Amino acid sequence: MVIKTKYIISLGILILIIFFVGFFINYQHTPYQQENTLQNQDKLNVIVSILPQKNFVKHVGGNYTNVKELIPPGGSPATYEPRPSDLINVEKADIYFRIGYIPFEKSHIAKFADLNPNMEIIDTSKNVKLRYFGGSENYTENSNETAQLNEIDPHIWLSTIEVKKQIDIIADTLSKKDPKNSAEYIQNAENFKKELDTLHKEIATKFRELKINKFLVFHPAWSYFANEYGLKQIEIEQYGKEPTVEHLQYIIDKAKEDNIKVIFVQSQFNKEIAKSIAEEVGATVVSIDPLSEDYINNLRTVAITISSYLSK
Repeated sequence: MVIKTKYIISLGILILIIFFVGFFINYQHTPYQQENTLQNQDKLNVIVSILPQKNFVKHVGGNYTNVKELIPPGGSPATYEPRPSDLINVEKADIYFRIGYIPFEKSHIAKFADLNPNMEIIDTSKNVKLRYFGGSENYTENSNETAQLNEIDPHIWLSTIEVKKQIDIIADTLSKKDPKNSAEYIQNAENFKKELDTLHKEIATKFRELKINKFLVFHPAWSYFANEYGLKQIEIEQYGKEPTVEHLQYIIDKAKEDNIKVIFVQSQFNKEIAKSIAEEVGATVVSIDPLSEDYINNLRTVAITISSYLSK
């Protein structure tokens, strides 16, 4: 009986020790967690349209920015509609770095501005040499061209040369918004631009000797990339719409004439039309991703993939 009583007392003491130790640890961690929250609140809240931009801002902004993207992984700019979480991020944002000519930006930008009048909206395409779908480079804001605004190719992030211009805009904007960390933003930008220069040289080397320089795509995302390396993109889709019967026949004839044996697609779009054309001309359908957040490694992988098929 005495032994049992001692056992119960010992057990009770052990439980009390565990309780007080747990309370003490929790008490010790609480101020640290609050401090982290305060530090996060001191950061610049930034939203971007797509994941590659998130990568750019994180490279430049480092630990001084919280970055949220509107188009989530696997999402498509062509079908995007703001989610409640997106609108919350817009309300909190200090800066919105838009691509410039993605259609959803044009249709939602006024709503975003009304939702957060204090948010600075920055067009990262303002120094970029813009291209039309189809390869033209004659666009200017005051142009008398008959082409409409939504015919401008918005995929400016797929050119390493044009990305460097976007990086400068990001660094300049962050520096003005947060002058005390300006030197770090500028240095981060210079470091990232050096990485882009290295990547550009690697990719250029891969495309020096090819059997053909034309490649077929469903969605015309790769014009800036192709132009940078002496390639020619032939697109199945027309201005964001499925191709007409006449255009499909043109594509099939062109693929046979130029001996094109690969069609590049992306997961965000329907692959069935590409598969039908591939069967008709004896080509392979291959996925490449223009929207990966891992920008440097992804573009390197895309270059290896495209060059391997154009060298066969």
